[in-house]
Amino acid sequence: MATTFKGILVLKVTELLAIYAACLSTIVFIWNVTRAIPRVKVKIVFGTDKVEGECTSGVYISVQNPSSHTVHLSNISILLPSSKRRFIDLIAHILKYRRFPWNEGWVQSNLSNYKLENKCPLSLEAGKSHNVFIPQVVLEKIFKDSERREIKAVVQDQLWRNKYSRKFKVS
Repeated sequence: MATTFKGILVLKVTELLAIYAACLSTIVFIWNVTRAIPRVKVKIVFGTDKVEGECTSGVYISVQNPSSHTVHLSNISILLPSSKRRFIDLIAHILKYRRFPWNEGWVQSNLSNYKLENKCPLSLEAGKSHNVFIPQVVLEKIFKDSERREIKAVVQDQLWRNKYSRKFKVS
């Protein structure tokens, strides 16, 4: 039993060891839970590649698997801005669905619409990445009907969980 000496809590060695063990086991449990969840990162970066023998600029959609588990991907798509969000629509969406609409006002378009191959479905091993190149010529076709020159990428795994990239502005 803990005692006090002049207002200071005095613990026995066994009590200190019990507190240490409880804290350590809680930290290990949280660590194991976070390591058990497969994660995917999606990034869009500018790059160049050889297309039909000549060097072409464009963007890469990079899908990275930093987790320790294999992730099974079913689709890689792009999102295009369709309209500007009005503030009242934002509030209405939050009240109706009880979540913030991060991707409201964006339209999903499959890469096959632009004759690009995403090589899905595929299994992405732990610590590996997969890249899809979108040439500048295709980007111009995409932006022809778009309101702004921005894109996002979305990756869907085989359990229908979506992971989105940040906005990428193409000048």
